Amino acid sequence: MCAGWIIAAAPVFFVRQITSSYALTFDASGETLSAKEPEMLSGSTETVRVADTSLMETRTRVYETRVLSPQSFSVPEKGSALFADLREMMIRYYRDGKLEKEFPIVSKGKPGSLWETPTGSYNIKTKEENHYSTIGRVWMPHSMQFFGNFFVHGWPHYADGSPVPQGFSGGCVRLSETDAKELFSLIEVGTPLFVTNGAEPALVLASGDIQEDEQLGYRGAEEFSPPPAISGEAALVGDLENSFLFYEKNSERMRSIASLSKLMTALISLEAENQFETVVITEDDVTAYGEAGGLRAGDRMAMSELLWPLLLSSSNDAAYAIARQLGFDQFVRLMNEKNKSLGLTNTIYREPSGLDPENQSTALDMFKLVQHLWNNKRSLVEMTSERSHKAWRNIHPFVSKNSFEGGKTGFIPEAKKTIVSIFSVPMGEFDERHVAVVVLGSENLQSDVERLRIWVKQNFEYGLESPLESQQVEYAVNDLIDPSGALSLLFTGDIMMNRGVEEIIREQGNNDWSFPFSYVSDVLGGADITFGNLEGPVSDAGVQSGSEFSFRMDPHVTTALALAGFDIVSLANNHMGDWGREAFEDTMRRLQRSGIAYAGGGWNQKESLEPAVFEVRGKRVGFVAFSDVGPLWMQSKDALSGIAALPAGSEGKEYVEKAVFEASQKVDILVVSFHFGEEYQTAPNERQKELARTAVDAGARVVIGHHPHVVENIEEYGKGVIAYSLGNFIFDQNFSADTMEGLMLKVEFDGDAIAAVIPIPVRMNEYYQPKIE
Repeated sequence: MCAGWIIAAAPVFFVRQITSSYALTFDASGETLSAKEPEMLSGSTETVRVADTSLMETRTRVYETRVLSPQSFSVPEKGSALFADLREMMIRYYRDGKLEKEFPIVSKGKPGSLWETPTGSYNIKTKEENHYSTIGRVWMPHSMQFFGNFFVHGWPHYADGSPVPQGFSGGCVRLSETDAKELFSLIEVGTPLFVTNGAEPALVLASGDIQEDEQLGYRGAEEFSPPPAISGEAALVGDLENSFLFYEKNSERMRSIASLSKLMTALISLEAENQFETVVITEDDVTAYGEAGGLRAGDRMAMSELLWPLLLSSSNDAAYAIARQLGFDQFVRLMNEKNKSLGLTNTIYREPSGLDPENQSTALDMFKLVQHLWNNKRSLVEMTSERSHKAWRNIHPFVSKNSFEGGKTGFIPEAKKTIVSIFSVPMGEFDERHVAVVVLGSENLQSDVERLRIWVKQNFEYGLESPLESQQVEYAVNDLIDPSGALSLLFTGDIMMNRGVEEIIREQGNNDWSFPFSYVSDVLGGADITFGNLEGPVSDAGVQSGSEFSFRMDPHVTTALALAGFDIVSLANNHMGDWGREAFEDTMRRLQRSGIAYAGGGWNQKESLEPAVFEVRGKRVGFVAFSDVGPLWMQSKDALSGIAALPAGSEGKEYVEKAVFEASQKVDILVVSFHFGEEYQTAPNERQKELARTAVDAGARVVIGHHPHVVENIEEYGKGVIAYSLGNFIFDQNFSADTMEGLMLKVEFDGDAIAAVIPIPVRMNEYYQPKIE
């Protein structure tokens, strides 16, 4: 990169129709080399110029934000055409370019359901005087098929001739018997049909006016910062509701998309297959690469049930089982037909799973697909936001974030890592906006997504017009922040290496106390500071004073923690007193000898509340810890060792508020750890929320929770981030899937600002070794 080279830009962030725009290319001295109208993608009409120095491989870089224009319907000059408006509930029939007649729609698929009527551009495929639906088990008179299981038809009736009741259809466009008969007589197979539901900003008549709210739009923040450098080879960030694109990098370049293909697989299954049909898994199905989903030959389940392993666990077996029901070639053909219907002009599928590197698309087309699903198959998107369904776990890395609304990930070597993530993002004075982040070809996927999401959140506002109409943004290439230079903090869940874990170490690990960390030590050692909750004393001293569930770990554990990469642990938890103060004090000595700092405990109350401070990358980072679940008898006093155990009720809140504020004045970045909540509950209670938010209000930037032994939500609050529970990291609670899973959480800082909050899901194997999912 050439230091000192500057691109100037004047972005206007209120969304307006901009009829023309010029891209200026500069050399290193600032002389204009060329001026030309930018090459606009089909479907783009607006650009807002923003300087970019991170996105392209040459010096001459221009970064544009824009609003995608509607996918339009052009009435042909010759022949017939249909336009179905599901909002106005009307089908319009055109002949030789002129509107000839309108037919009221009497029923459609229920909006938001899996049976919602599909929108897009189609052609009438077949015509039948009376089609029998094997799904609804009804006769549909004057049926005109336009895609998969979807038809325009007259009022259906049962075999005995009785009509079906009023209400939503199964997704077809239903007309009165008289209108259906007349329309059937007017059109031919091949007649174009354009379907819109009015929710999509990209679906209007070519001759129609685009209705925009002149009062609302985006503008840049007063201190607009450069976009982040990311590892992804292609990316796009856009608003799903109004099609405003905040960020694009090689957004039209086709790349392998891996398991993002399964989004289209799910859509075709819904629209072309009987979801009530029983599918029997075959040997051929389970020969697909990978074991995700846990399907076995002979398993029987409804077609609709296969969507869960497909979307949550990214099961290739499920993808092949779904496609087989329709016929593999026919299914893939429909996937590509759907591309055409939705205007995905740079997308092609060779098979349904994403294993074939020839399954290719662009970041722009992936955004359009997700936008279509958001507006037309919201329930499908909502499925991808669930943490689990029955035995299937969601592998999306951001599923634990409160703001996560759905998405899909993928990986094959040729594609590298790919992802689509939808987040609710607060944007100023109005409601949260729903923003999709698409990244293809990434080496550092979670960091890329988080940096883009946070950049958008910090640099754009949505609301009423204001005097701020434009601004100058000037910066040099070397002003961009290199993610590799960010300050990184890594947090893990509960660590308990006694009982069953100790047995495994001795029997399977040959007494190597580093055995549990075999698969994660590189990650643990890769952060600037790594923090975990030490769930009990590490000692060979003391007398058991707790319940039957009392823990005391072998003295070798502190050395193993240090070798694994831990820099600091919390002592503030309900098991630290299990073997009395003698074992607790021995633990502090052993940690010190191993070079591991500790928080939430000390030789007296002052030390237990004093932040443990690290100086890293020019910043003072401090850690304090509290236990809200006792034991109160282990609470430190002026001249008595112990932990920072909180009093009950409002007194505990005041205790936290005072201690955190005082600690925050001594550091640049303060981390607060709480041992709180209820065991095995996957959502935080009101006490957890109160204490965690109090800590942020008092000056904490990161709040980390432990004790429930299962993962709870991650929340952005004020100027901080709260992870209510990271679950178990190393623990012998093998009685449920939830307790064998946990999170590592990586928080990256650029200066004093949080640049990325990256959940890293882990799952323990049968030897209690955490492995990254």
